[in-house]
Amino acid sequence: MSFSNRQLPTSLKRIKLMIELKAHPNTRAIIEAWKRLSRGDSHLIEGPMAHDYPDVVGRLFIVQRTDVEDYSLRMVGAGIQELFGRELVEHNFLSLWNATDKMVVKTAVETAIECASPSLIRATAQTLDGKSIEIEISFSPLDTGNKERPRLLCLYQTLSDEAALKGRPIYRHFISSLYPPKPKDTGPSLRIVQ
Repeated sequence: MSFSNRQLPTSLKRIKLMIELKAHPNTRAIIEAWKRLSRGDSHLIEGPMAHDYPDVVGRLFIVQRTDVEDYSLRMVGAGIQELFGRELVEHNFLSLWNATDKMVVKTAVETAIECASPSLIRATAQTLDGKSIEIEISFSPLDTGNKERPRLLCLYQTLSDEAALKGRPIYRHFISSLYPPKPKDTGPSLRIVQ
C-alpha cells in the first residue's frame, strides 16, 4: 500500500518532520534551492539569495561518479579546502572516509541519484591527532543528462565550532547517521480488482 503525503499516518508525518527539522538551516536552504531548480521554478528570484547565506558558497562541492568505486570531487569550495588544509579537486570523495563507512557513503550518493532526491549524512570529522567536529553533508543530484557519470551538488556543513580543530586539517570522517532520499511517489502499489 502506498500513501500520499496527506494520507501518511500521524506517526510517520512526525518522523518526516523531525528529519526535516534536524537539518542545519544552510542545508535546508540548499535543498530548497535544489527543489526549485529541479521543478524548473520560474520564481527562483523569490527564494533565498546567496547573500542570505554568506558561509554556504565556500562549503559547496560537486561529486561526479566516474567509476564503480570512484566519486571524483569536481569543484570544491574554499571553505572546505581550508578545513582540509589541501586541494581536494580530482580526489576520490570516498577516500575521505573511514574504511568501514565507505559503503554507507556510496549508498547515500547512489540512492540520491536513483531517487532523484537529496540524501543527508551526519558524521564526525577528525584530525590526525583526534580533534573532531560534527558535520552534515547533503547530496542533491544534478540533471546533467549523463546517466553514466552523474553529478551531485553537495554541501559540507559544520555543526560544531571549528575552533575545536585548533587549526589542524581534517583527515577522515566517521558516520553517525544517514537520512536517505525521500522516495518517489509511484502511486498505489496495490490494486484490488473485483
